[in-house]
Amino acid sequence: MIPLSRTRPLTINVFAAAFLTAALIAFLDGLRDIPDMQVLLSANVPGIDWSRDAVIVTLSARMSIALIPIAMVWLSAVRFARWMVTVLGLGKLLNLPEGLRLIADGAPLDTAWLTSMVLGVFAIAMLFTPASNRWFARSQEADPAVFE
Repeated sequence: MIPLSRTRPLTINVFAAAFLTAALIAFLDGLRDIPDMQVLLSANVPGIDWSRDAVIVTLSARMSIALIPIAMVWLSAVRFARWMVTVLGLGKLLNLPEGLRLIADGAPLDTAWLTSMVLGVFAIAMLFTPASNRWFARSQEADPAVFE
């Protein structure tokens, strides 16, 4: 684990802020229209009775899960977290063609979805800058205090 006294590069701070903002936007957007979220979740996971409470719990769980890689990257420079965020974030891009198709068919642009998507991709990009690479490389260094 990296001691908190080491200065984080700006790109790691930007990653944490962008990723947290993207997750918060998705969370608040879901809470803003729970009935619409119930319909969406029912269409995607039909085997569950999507009550208001179930939707709120699911949205809260998704928000909590988003905090885990932020902590892993920001506090401890865990390399696995960089790749986990990348794979899961790029997996969200699988929704992009469907979203663009809906917009092309005349559906209104969901600015929360688009903003969250762009911030998520931007956050991932921040994990692969030279400064971020040095941050993750430091996590592999032995702490001299361990050998005293």
